[in-house]
Amino acid sequence: MKRLSSLVVLAATFCGAASIANAQGPGPGGRGPDLDTNSDGVVSASEFEKAGRQRFQRMDENHDGVIDRAEIAAIRERMAERLKDRGPAPAGAAKRPDMIAEMDADKDGEITLAEVTAAQKARFKKADKNGDGMLDAAEQQALRPAGGGPRQR
Repeated sequence: MKRLSSLVVLAATFCGAASIANAQGPGPGGRGPDLDTNSDGVVSASEFEKAGRQRFQRMDENHDGVIDRAEIAAIRERMAERLKDRGPAPAGAAKRPDMIAEMDADKDGEITLAEVTAAQKARFKKADKNGDGMLDAAEQQALRPAGGGPRQR
């Protein structure tokens, strides 16, 4: 159960917009990373996709253009290590889909930048509730996993 919770939280972290730009540091109010790179108060599709590409590049440790099985296993191991000091997973975490598996569109056990980009576009479209091509503060907050306060590094 603990392993399942760790994997679920990892998946949400991998694809969650708040965690995609983790290296950018905390956003306004220290509530998590700021995807709004031009500080206009909204996140555009290009800002969202850029953050996904940056995250992909960090996770593709051997820089071969693919997050392979070994890299996925290493990512999951690092996340499990980070999460063990955080206590129990938030309520409902076990019901979240495995977003890493969902991004692997061709189910070959590896994730390409094209697969990540497609998943990012779909996630952005789903999050953009009013269809204006921008994520306002409420839409951004809805992307955060349950209990999604500031991420620890």
